[in-house]
Amino acid sequence: MIDRHIRRRKNPLFIGFYKKQKKSEENMEKIEFWGRDEQDERLLEEVLAGLKTATCTLKVWYDALPEEEQSEVLDVVEVFTKKGEHRGTIRMTDKYEIAWGHIKGDIGERIAKGENSTLEEFIEDHIFSWKKPLENEGIPFNEETVIVVEHFELVSVVE
Repeated sequence: MIDRHIRRRKNPLFIGFYKKQKKSEENMEKIEFWGRDEQDERLLEEVLAGLKTATCTLKVWYDALPEEEQSEVLDVVEVFTKKGEHRGTIRMTDKYEIAWGHIKGDIGERIAKGENSTLEEFIEDHIFSWKKPLENEGIPFNEETVIVVEHFELVSVVE
């Protein structure tokens, strides 16, 4: 698993992160979307309904992941509940880095739509989720803060 990185992120304020692990026997990644608490599966439900088609995290946190847990375009990733139940599969379609201050206009709308929100909601939610934990690590959250955005498509749903 992701060990230290995820444990540090497990807090009720953090709504958009996920944990991934490479499944060596099948060479397939596993992803679990986090919510406001351990019972919150809202993000997973949005993925399975085809509403959520993107996820993002701060680059500083993404870079802390072991390389084999970082997705690339065309990676196929199994989606799991917090209880470890396989619920579906997604395929990564795009991945890029962007400075927080550049999340506006068409690119901002694309990210927000993928996150199943308006641009204003996306910005408010992620400032709420990221600012304090990042500053607790001694890292400022500002217009130059870089995030990693991953877009994906739903491949299958396990009923």
